[in-house]
Amino acid sequence: MVLQQRARQPGMNAGHRGWSLRRYMAVFMAVLIAVAIGAALAVRAMGEQDARQAAQGDASFASRVAAIELAHELVLLRQSTASLAANPQAKVVLASAGASCTLTFTGGIAFSTGHLDIVKPDGTVKCSSRPLPVGTLYGDAAWLPVGVNTQVTAAPYLDPLTGQMSAVVASPIGTGLGAVIAVVALSPVGVNLAASLGGPRQLEFLVTTSDTKKVVARSLAQEHWVGADLTGTEFASPTGPAERIGLDGIPRLYGQSGVAASDWLVFAGADKAAALAVANDLAYRSFALILAGVGIMFLAAFVLYRRVAEPVLQLSLVMRGTTPGKAVRAIGGKGAAEVVGLAEDFDRLMLTVKSELAERLTSEHAAMISERNYRMLFDSHPQAMWLYDIDTLAFLEVNSAAIEQYGYTRDEFMHMTISDIRPIQDVPKFLELQSEPAPNYDRSGPWIHRFKDGSTVQVLITSHTVSFGAHRARFVLAEELTTSQKLELEMLQSKARVDASAELSRAKDEMVSMVSHEMRTPLASIVGFAELLVTREVKPKQLAEYLSVILQEGRRLTALINDFLDLRRIEGGHVTMRFAPADIGALVTRAVGLLTEPKVIETRLPDDLPLVRVDNDSIFRVVANLLSNARKYAPAGGTIVVGAEVVGEMVEVYVQDEGLGIPKEALTHVFAKFYRVDSPDREAIKGTGLGLAICKNIVEAHGGKIGVTSDGVGKGSRFSFTIPVVREQAKMGDVLVVEDDSGFAHLLEAELSARGLSSIWASDAETGMQLMSKKRARAVVLDLILPGVTGEMFLHQLRVMHGDGIPVVVVTLKDLDVAEDLSLQKAGVTAVLRKGPGSAATAATKIAIALAPELVAS
Repeated sequence: MVLQQRARQPGMNAGHRGWSLRRYMAVFMAVLIAVAIGAALAVRAMGEQDARQAAQGDASFASRVAAIELAHELVLLRQSTASLAANPQAKVVLASAGASCTLTFTGGIAFSTGHLDIVKPDGTVKCSSRPLPVGTLYGDAAWLPVGVNTQVTAAPYLDPLTGQMSAVVASPIGTGLGAVIAVVALSPVGVNLAASLGGPRQLEFLVTTSDTKKVVARSLAQEHWVGADLTGTEFASPTGPAERIGLDGIPRLYGQSGVAASDWLVFAGADKAAALAVANDLAYRSFALILAGVGIMFLAAFVLYRRVAEPVLQLSLVMRGTTPGKAVRAIGGKGAAEVVGLAEDFDRLMLTVKSELAERLTSEHAAMISERNYRMLFDSHPQAMWLYDIDTLAFLEVNSAAIEQYGYTRDEFMHMTISDIRPIQDVPKFLELQSEPAPNYDRSGPWIHRFKDGSTVQVLITSHTVSFGAHRARFVLAEELTTSQKLELEMLQSKARVDASAELSRAKDEMVSMVSHEMRTPLASIVGFAELLVTREVKPKQLAEYLSVILQEGRRLTALINDFLDLRRIEGGHVTMRFAPADIGALVTRAVGLLTEPKVIETRLPDDLPLVRVDNDSIFRVVANLLSNARKYAPAGGTIVVGAEVVGEMVEVYVQDEGLGIPKEALTHVFAKFYRVDSPDREAIKGTGLGLAICKNIVEAHGGKIGVTSDGVGKGSRFSFTIPVVREQAKMGDVLVVEDDSGFAHLLEAELSARGLSSIWASDAETGMQLMSKKRARAVVLDLILPGVTGEMFLHQLRVMHGDGIPVVVVTLKDLDVAEDLSLQKAGVTAVLRKGPGSAATAATKIAIALAPELVAS
């Protein structure tokens, strides 16, 4: 029955099948036609573009050559007139009433017609290459008063001698005595340029003043246009970068060039219509070829359809209701060999499909029932169950019983690791067990688990390894101890306590002995030197020396006691750690800044390091301790390298030195309390012997691991530890709290939560900048006094990245002067509050008010 239902499904979903072959062929031909039309249009467009570029290139080249030729001939005219003006005979001609002289004008390519004259300041011509005129011929010329004192060029100018528009080049004879002038007719200039440079395109040449307001020369209708005003003409208003309407109304593609040492522009224009006519001819020929190709493709498609499409259609009809053998008979010998082969393969395939389909349906049904039963068992089981990732310890799935018993929501579980539900003092032991290969099936306990409200419960754990998607996971069943199990456990624990009493006593004696031994040395020094001061008279120099030793040993004793007490608090679970996202690169940089001695420190911190989930103060203490040890145990100097890198879903921080190194047999003991490598070269190095033990407990409380490697004595050492990367979900909240005081930050988070706002804490500005680089929050509460980058700099970067749209409330102990307060107001700060009683509540209220419109809109 199931098989028959599956067989009918294709008919039921016929509306969702693909197109028929006939429709595909029609679409193919339509696409082919569209491509052909597009190709024809593209050929035409490219042909026009090429023709336009070629015409414009010819015009630009001609304008450049023409400008060069005009500049060259102007220079020759200036040199010729200047040479004649410098000839002493010119002054004689001016001074003598009847002196004879002979001048000859030699034209060039452009300036082919003109004359040379020697002119007095009043405009009288004293000598000329033409018949000598009578009277003050040039007396009214505007260029003459200038030309008798300095060389000048003027155009266009109406030559009174020839009556033609001309260009004048005047060179002074002496100072104010007169001038030698060369007057060249402008009418032939454009014609001459067109004759020599016009080429097959018959380019039009137009010379204008630099402001294109006055015509100097033109190759067409020159008598009409030379000296004419271009203002208001269509030529003066270009229609494109190179296209203008010519003075005769014909659109042309112009190239232009400036004439050196003058205020003239040379335009060379190619007829646009003539240039594009060639492109049109090429487009028509290409279109004919494309039409021929389309016709050939039509014929080929028809043959293909007859030999392939129709047999395939017959095969398709057979497949819709086939019985073995019908496919080959339906195709017969009409189709191509491949189609016939396909029909044969189909017949063979259908012989086995029904049996395999039946088997598959049976197995799928069984798997579906099994999965439903498993899900029902997991969700409805009265005992807490969950799945967690073996590599990251992150929760992957939890059942309803776990949510109800532990008090966390499902979303909160998904942001936690398995370490978060254990008391802090149990975390190191748990992580140590996790580092060892776990059996496929395991039952252990009792373990202490911590609920959300802080209460604890004893549970027995049953777990086994499973695959959950792409994760290597472990399935856990947590059974709360029954009354009888608790009584039995208490009896066993009582017996164990009795049995361990002697061992505990011995351990305490050993601990007291170790502490006493470590304290005895500084106490002996303090008492000894104090006794010397009491019983003897000492000189001032000795007094200072003894007091210095007492102070040094007193500080050493204080450090020993403080470290010992810190270690006991951490081991006893009495230290509360505030985990939050942190910029590990900024934290390492600040720790490096503590080292003031002239050691070479190299930092290797990639720019793309992810944020880590740490208690900032605790991890800062670990890094500072490792750097201090690297400095102390490298008395001969050498480079200290500190860096960080991503390893899986953890960040590894390392400190490497070139110091004394560690013997192989001591590598497994260096993190023990009061352990110190016994060697003569270390006797002068002071220390409590507790620093590395504290570091180990801090790192393990973070869910990480710490270790050391060394190639031996004198070869340096490398200390490293790992800390977890912040999950993506933990980087988001309504409000970002940038505050280095963890207590005040916790208070702010509580006040914001009471107003329905989620928050995320950053203990320094660098972490805050990373979080806000992708706008992880909609508002900010900011302290100005921060380690590393200041609050003011964070505010500036925030405004640069996101503008003034994010509300910012400043809560700080910093005493602000008027200028600082004004600067905060200009930065768009919502409010500035003095840190103190009630300030957290006030800041949360102001943030809630600022976000109220946004919350209503959402």
